[in-house]
Amino acid sequence: MGVPDGPTAHFKLSKLVLRKDIKNHGNPTSHKPELVLNNFTTRLGHRVGRLIQSLFPQDPNFRGRRVVTFYNQRDFIFFRHHRYIFETKENKLVESKSKKGKDSKEEKVPKEKTIARLQVFS
Repeated sequence: MGVPDGPTAHFKLSKLVLRKDIKNHGNPTSHKPELVLNNFTTRLGHRVGRLIQSLFPQDPNFRGRRVVTFYNQRDFIFFRHHRYIFETKENKLVESKSKKGKDSKEEKVPKEKTIARLQVFS
């Protein structure tokens, strides 16, 4: 792949899994993705990370909740395309005491918990 007015890199894909082969996959949206780079810590890793960054738009659209992750491990770069989803689940009932006096009633109020999870695109 060639980057205009910059360095050139050659990548090889292996063990590619297509979206249609993944059970319960999501459909990608037209939003611009967030980019997450993990373990690009060496001098060469910084250079490759900057090259990968240049391939994606610099203004991600956070409303779309789309994430592209690159993970470097032992000279292999793993690529994942996700969408994060926020779910609210009710937790155990929490006792709520009012401050009006000793004759006041205790109420059990459900406590909500927000959980983030990832849905795989490809």
